[in-house]
Amino acid sequence: MDNKYILVVDDDETIRMGLEIQLDSAGYNVDTAKSGEDAIEMLDKGSSYDLVVTDLRMYGETGVDVFKKVREINVKTPVMIISGFGGDTPLFKEAIELKPCAHAFKPFPEEERLEKVRFCLAGAN
Repeated sequence: MDNKYILVVDDDETIRMGLEIQLDSAGYNVDTAKSGEDAIEMLDKGSSYDLVVTDLRMYGETGVDVFKKVREINVKTPVMIISGFGGDTPLFKEAIELKPCAHAFKPFPEEERLEKVRFCLAGAN
C-alpha cells in the first residue's frame, strides 16, 4: 500500500468506524474525524493525506467545506464524497462541481468502498 494515509470524515460513528476498520485491514493508515470542524482542524495543523473520504452532509461544516480546505492545502489531494442523500441536492451538485475522485451513496457494499478508494489513490499517482 506504500503507507498511504487516508482521512475519513463522517459524523455517523458506525460508518466512520466501519471505514476505518476496513481500510486499516486493507493496509492503509487511517485517521478519522467525527465532524467537518475536526477534519479542518486536523488539516490546519499540518496533517497530510493521500486521500480524504468525507461525508457530504454533516452538522456545522459540510463535506464541501472539508473539500475546499483540502484543495486550499494541496490541490492534488483526491477527495471522495459519500452521502446518505440523493444526487439531486444542491449540496451534492456543489460537491460534484469541485470534481471529487469518486462518490458513493450510503449504504454501499464494502467492496465498492475499497474499489473507489483504490481508484482515487491510483489517480493521485
